[in-house]
Amino acid sequence: MSGSSRRAGDRGSRTAEIVAVSRARHLIRHSPPHLLEDPYAIRFVGGRWRRVLESRLLDGLLAKTLFRKLLPVTTQHLTRARFAEDALADAMGRGTEQYVVLGAGFDAFALRRPELPVTVYEADLPATMALKRERLAAAGMEIPPKLRFVPLDFERDDLGAALAAAGFDRAAPAFFGWMGVTYYLTANAIRETLRTVAEVGGAGSEIAFDYLVADECVPPEDRDLFVRMMTFVEKRGEPMISRFDPAGVKAALDPGNEWAVVRHESPGDQRRRYLRGRDDLPPLAPIAWCMHLRRR
Repeated sequence: MSGSSRRAGDRGSRTAEIVAVSRARHLIRHSPPHLLEDPYAIRFVGGRWRRVLESRLLDGLLAKTLFRKLLPVTTQHLTRARFAEDALADAMGRGTEQYVVLGAGFDAFALRRPELPVTVYEADLPATMALKRERLAAAGMEIPPKLRFVPLDFERDDLGAALAAAGFDRAAPAFFGWMGVTYYLTANAIRETLRTVAEVGGAGSEIAFDYLVADECVPPEDRDLFVRMMTFVEKRGEPMISRFDPAGVKAALDPGNEWAVVRHESPGDQRRRYLRGRDDLPPLAPIAWCMHLRRR
């Protein structure tokens, strides 16, 4: 199968660290109730980022320079995570006890929610996983008993075989979280991944993912921010290559109609669901829609 095309190199993914920065900054700088409570995120950021996050002065200075362009993306990191975890909660209510995080990065769900009756499988590039283990050890944190690491190269390795080696039960339903990855893939690679997940997961399995909206589908009031966000990420050397019209994305990515749509939300939907009445968070980046599917 094909998965994340982001090449993490020898020291892990830069984008994974930015997501951890977003979560840590939200907990430190913004008022409760938080969209996502992640007290572990600060443990996964590098020393330079930690110094910034722990200093109001440095954070304030960067908020006027680098953060000025980055902040809408950091809000997107929070809303897409909430979308996925809300969908997971619904799936668990139907009896799902396996959670597969595709492109896990520094996700801390297994650390944050050890009381839940779900086994978490984190799949990502070996370099990213090695760095995560290193930072867990440096922080004196133990690996939760229900966490399984699944190191694999999405472009070369077989997801089903890798999950099976980690103890995944293909006969039981599973929930797959796949956030922040499809932007970097070709449409064919996304289709292949959805097909593979449908094969790997048992009947009733579900998946939540986000995708980049086509330029012409961005509302006029969001267009300036959209252009700024796209320019920002492209200059970081990890260009986003696939964009879709929401009206046709299901047919484009699931030609075999193996999946049924549970939820399909625009940035505007997510603003209303998660940001209503809040003025302490940066504006949500209008670049990605979220989709929740259930295997037929």
